[in-house]
Amino acid sequence: MFTTLAPLCYTTPMTNVLPDDFTFSQSNLQTYADCPRRFWLTYVQRLPWPAVEASPVQEVEYVIRLGDAFHRAVQRAETGIPAELIAAQLEDPLDAWFASYLQYRPKDIPTPVTGIESVLAIPFQVGNEGPIVRLMAKFDLLGVEPGSRAIIIDWKTTRKRTEPHYLRQRLQSQVYPYLLVEASASLPWGPIAPEQVEMRYWFTAAPDEPVRLRYDAAQHAANHQLLQRLVAQIVAGENEADFPKTPDTEANRARLCNYCAYRSRCDRGIHAGNLDDIADVDEVMRDSEIALEINLADVPEISF
Repeated sequence: MFTTLAPLCYTTPMTNVLPDDFTFSQSNLQTYADCPRRFWLTYVQRLPWPAVEASPVQEVEYVIRLGDAFHRAVQRAETGIPAELIAAQLEDPLDAWFASYLQYRPKDIPTPVTGIESVLAIPFQVGNEGPIVRLMAKFDLLGVEPGSRAIIIDWKTTRKRTEPHYLRQRLQSQVYPYLLVEASASLPWGPIAPEQVEMRYWFTAAPDEPVRLRYDAAQHAANHQLLQRLVAQIVAGENEADFPKTPDTEANRARLCNYCAYRSRCDRGIHAGNLDDIADVDEVMRDSEIALEINLADVPEISF
């Protein structure tokens, strides 16, 4: 497992509203980018969810459990447990998904695989003299060929393949390669240049059509500026007024508000959006997993 590269020492409070050990991730940063008020209610107020996020509820829970089970099956396979033993324990549709993984697992991943369901966290300073925060990512699978290339794999169990242009805009596609490049010099394989990194999304719904996003120095610089802006805005917030609601537009209601558990607090509707209309179940459900997010205080410091 990857961990933080060095202990973080705070000379001043990180923020007026978040604890000093708060860990920034693509998940909570995406929440803030989508709707600062949702970030406030979820991560600052930590309010219980007053409404379901999508309907029908039972099917949503089933889809989430399937995704978790698939990730566990792949993790076991990647760690060397015989595939036939894993497959024998799977039922439909997991057995079909796992068979697709065995058939279409990318052949060009550097071996041996460097990280499986592994966490990497780095110090991230806001500005030249601002607070130092933690930036974290959990990689489904990471393969690194020292001095040559690195491939980040993310397994997706969505009902359909997400369009590349949409994925490129998501903070996962920006945080993961950025963090890997920034951390690489302190890890066993040594420095990795942005041009050596690829983020690849693999879909159970289209196992032979992964989305491949190449990285480069220009994107890395742009991602640095984006993360600086988002984190600076968050740590500067002092009260609820500094975390406004996303604009009340038809597009935002359809894409965000209909799937927000706090929509009734904002007078943005009563009924949950339909599961069939969700582009990425993982994305919509991420705030429901706040209790499962990794607390780096429980992770040893420099083990690998």
